[in-house]
Amino acid sequence: MSVLPTIPPWLRVAIGAQCGLLIGMGLGRFSYTPMVPALIASGSLSEAEAGYVGAINLGGYLLGGLAVPWLLRRADRVVWLRVAICLSVLCLFASIVPGGFLWLAVWRGLVGIAVAVIMILGISSVTATAPAGRTGLANAVAYTGVGLGILLAAAGLPWLLSIGEVWAWGGAAAIGLIALAIALWAWAGPAAERARAIPPPPSTLGEARGDGLRLVLAQGLFAVGLVPHSIYWVDYLVRSLGWSTGAAGGQWVLFGAAAIAGTLVWGRIGDRIGFRPALIAVYLSLALGAVLPVLVTAPPAIVLSSLLVGAQPGLTAIIAGQAQRLMGPGSMLGLWRWMVLSVGAAQLVGGYALVALFNATGSYLAVFGVGGAAFALGALLVASLKSGPSTRPR
Repeated sequence: MSVLPTIPPWLRVAIGAQCGLLIGMGLGRFSYTPMVPALIASGSLSEAEAGYVGAINLGGYLLGGLAVPWLLRRADRVVWLRVAICLSVLCLFASIVPGGFLWLAVWRGLVGIAVAVIMILGISSVTATAPAGRTGLANAVAYTGVGLGILLAAAGLPWLLSIGEVWAWGGAAAIGLIALAIALWAWAGPAAERARAIPPPPSTLGEARGDGLRLVLAQGLFAVGLVPHSIYWVDYLVRSLGWSTGAAGGQWVLFGAAAIAGTLVWGRIGDRIGFRPALIAVYLSLALGAVLPVLVTAPPAIVLSSLLVGAQPGLTAIIAGQAQRLMGPGSMLGLWRWMVLSVGAAQLVGGYALVALFNATGSYLAVFGVGGAAFALGALLVASLKSGPSTRPR
């Protein structure tokens, strides 16, 4: 007898969000980064065009977050989740076509829109349907999709790129197609009905307004803190420390593996000790991971940095649980949307600012130091959250 019907609806919702994030975020966003050098070397994109394509993807993310209320007035969340996941896979397949800058920019922009919809509607569904004491675990299951996508992109794309760009895009699309089949199964039946039954979000945050603002700002600082590792980690290891490209790439694989394991670990910690203390701990661990490698360059410090910062999806899993606790039994959709928009805006602004800082100073210490300071400020913000029943596990 099949074991699939025995999977509880809340776990199916988490698996559906996991597959959606694997396709849209893990593959849709992070598969582009390791392909940039090959796209430039082949003449498919110039250096400037490669940067513009990345910026357009982030702009699409912001647009998707802004569009969610408009979308929900026209169809329910399950419909739009299915549409966004299908669109993400379509974007991967469309990227196989060597259509040049405009073609790739359009599809990268669309996948940015889609992943924002998946992030907002998927994670708000996960937190609303998870049973007491399982919110952290449910969010962690969902966010392992991001880590799995990073790991697959880091481990598989360099080999596929050695054969050709078409093979690399095709490999990402093939994985996306498998994940799509699982996602469509997950967002059907009892899980879909459970998601549709989530009550609409309150029109205001009420007494939670102050803590809600703190969470929005903390999410923005989290996004800024991630920029140095997202852009300069492999570059720092190769050009500053003299590591080989293969050894530095191995650290990115480790980064992806940590994103999977670390997310599950932090999610369970959040369920056990409470989301507020867990948030403080994870922000401080990220701050340490951000600044450690430019202060101590020994290999163990580099590995520790990859592990600590790689586990970063765990923070998002915990902070999503905290947002749900803050809003009580109702949906956190309204607050979570602003938190996701904060991440998109901070990535866009912080990314350009830190690149400008590095270009002006040539200092990895300055860039990674800003990242560590952003994480430390995030720890201070979440430490100032009000204590109470809404910040403890149910």
